Amino acid sequence: MKINRLSVFVIGFSCLFLFFSCHKKATIATPELTKEEKEEIRNVEISIQRYENALSALDLKQLPAGIEQLYGQFPENLISKDCWKNQQMMQGLKAYLQDPVIKELYKECGKQYQDMSDVEEALKNALQIYLTHFPKDSIPHFYTLIPGLDFSTPSVFGVDNDVFICLDMYLGSNYKYYAQANMPRYIAAHCERKYIATDVFSKCLCYKHLPDKTLITLLDNMIEEGKKLYFTQTMFPKTTEQDIIGYSSEKFDWAKKYQGQVWQYFVEKQLLYSKDETVVRRMIDETPFTRDFGNESPGRIGAFLGWQIVKSYMANNKEVTLLDLMQNSNAQEILNQSYYKPNFNK
Repeated sequence: MKINRLSVFVIGFSCLFLFFSCHKKATIATPELTKEEKEEIRNVEISIQRYENALSALDLKQLPAGIEQLYGQFPENLISKDCWKNQQMMQGLKAYLQDPVIKELYKECGKQYQDMSDVEEALKNALQIYLTHFPKDSIPHFYTLIPGLDFSTPSVFGVDNDVFICLDMYLGSNYKYYAQANMPRYIAAHCERKYIATDVFSKCLCYKHLPDKTLITLLDNMIEEGKKLYFTQTMFPKTTEQDIIGYSSEKFDWAKKYQGQVWQYFVEKQLLYSKDETVVRRMIDETPFTRDFGNESPGRIGAFLGWQIVKSYMANNKEVTLLDLMQNSNAQEILNQSYYKPNFNK
């Protein structure tokens, strides 16, 4: 299936996405809030701006004039100044809007996402929790896009204080074009509406608080992934853990049952301090299973263990705030002070 991937990015910057590239329950220490900060949290309001709807409403015979009228309504990352004067750019945008597959994606997104009030409510509730931990942060601006099943672009990404949601990556795991575009089933399983809000935090907002550090060892990567998952779980306390990490119930049960054996394997094989990129990717990347442990195991098993370590660390260090955790770049310290001791189930 051929898809015109000139997409919405042709009228902005083509490289937007490069900006992102057995436990006790933890009670997280939070900063002292001022009266004004508490009031702001109570009054959080968000509105998702529908960029794809603005594009689809344009008159293709008057495309430059229409884009000029939209300028200022959306970030310059989407509509840059004077882009409507670029004839080649306007031709590319017209071809994108006329592409049959793109038109079908617009139709399906319009049907499934005519109303996004549930997503807005989920984001609002999570942001109220977020601001109790990061009261100095601003409330992001949210925009939806339809890039055209461009798998090289994250489904959610951010630039400055703007968050962009690619709606065509949330059309349901059985959406026909995912299979036609050769999307693996284990990736398509995450293309559900329920993941939009959590993805905003796990794929975007968490990076605002992580240190700018090169991750070298498997342990470095495990702890960083664990931080992202813990951060996201904090914002969505009513969401199941399997949905936080995106596992099926079977994969999640396997991870819980065998985490002790997996940890023992990491230790015995001396993998924790491995700098081998293939080892790191094998244990951290999104895959249908982890080949070291067989087809029934989940992918991202290193991320799962990192999450358990971080949870144990926070449970045993109650004075540590979420900001402290996120900014702590010493993975070894977090491991040592977590007192992580997984159960061994046979």
